[in-house]
Amino acid sequence: MGDNRQIDKNSWEKSYQTTLIIVLIQIFATIVLIIFGWFFSSVTDNSVSSRAISLLWLSIILLVIASFVLRRVLFSLKRLQKSAEQKNLSVALQNNTVFIGLVGVIIAILGFLVATLSGNKFEILRAGAVSLVVFIFNFPRKSVWQKIIAYLEKGNVV
Repeated sequence: MGDNRQIDKNSWEKSYQTTLIIVLIQIFATIVLIIFGWFFSSVTDNSVSSRAISLLWLSIILLVIASFVLRRVLFSLKRLQKSAEQKNLSVALQNNTVFIGLVGVIIAILGFLVATLSGNKFEILRAGAVSLVVFIFNFPRKSVWQKIIAYLEKGNVV
């Protein structure tokens, strides 16, 4: 029984470490995109209508709201209990975290588009900051994963 629990512990820790590396790569890619956008947007001189820029910003705002809602839905107790019953809780935690991280990357890409199309290099800083806030809010914390797994291991699975 102890060996099985040790195997499970190693499994979720490996899953956590893999997820952490993936999210850190996503954050690094976002920072590189911000830096690239800062220099590239000042070189370009595109005159796009303010309506198009506003629509891009609206999509960024909707993605931010969606990321917070997705976090609540994907990490809901019932959903995690169902994953625990199917013996793939660490996979569910990993997939949920990586998926929400991709929303942060998409926000940075849209910010790059806004900065490039408007020619205003400060737009990439704004969108990049929003993207990084999404990453900070959704960053996988080991203590939270430990609490979730410990809670569901205690037999609190419905």
